[in-house]
Amino acid sequence: MSTGRSRIGWINLKDSVFIAVLAGLSFIVENSLGLILLPLTSSIPLIGGTLSAIPDGAIIFLGAYLVPRRGAIFLFAIILLSLSIVTPGFGPPGIYKIVIGVALGLLFEILLLVRDTTAAHIIITGVVFSASIPVTYFAWVWFGLPGVTLLRPKLPILMGIYLIEGILGALLGNYLYRSRLSQLSAVRRIRSVS
Repeated sequence: MSTGRSRIGWINLKDSVFIAVLAGLSFIVENSLGLILLPLTSSIPLIGGTLSAIPDGAIIFLGAYLVPRRGAIFLFAIILLSLSIVTPGFGPPGIYKIVIGVALGLLFEILLLVRDTTAAHIIITGVVFSASIPVTYFAWVWFGLPGVTLLRPKLPILMGIYLIEGILGALLGNYLYRSRLSQLSAVRRIRSVS
């Protein structure tokens, strides 16, 4: 089933507010569940995100799926990573996280231009979750952050874990949409052309 992203156009102000709320929810999930492991796993960068990846994947899938217009998931990524500047999510606090948000948001948007179906949204969510690991690694290298040598050998395993969890999260998001959210008039309005 196609979501019609290419037919609907670009996000509007109403979409932006909705996306900001979802990005805020994603931030809360990442900074509650995602940071639980931080004190226990300081020798394994980005492992904390494995606790939050499935619920976070559901939220990110819904952000992309519920607002079927260009720019929605890019805005989501920018807001989420901007909020993360002051937290240990995606690495030590710093403005470099906006670069990660730009890269991941653009990747998601480009992949949706190639294929924009429900199944594609699910797979793309997993792919972008997996891509967040090397994108974060390259941002750390570019900005000269500590932890690069610890992260490098873990890249393949973390990418695999994040791919699977991102897909599982997107499947959960799709289930929530099909079983509950699709029946809400507010959701039908946000998915509409106007």
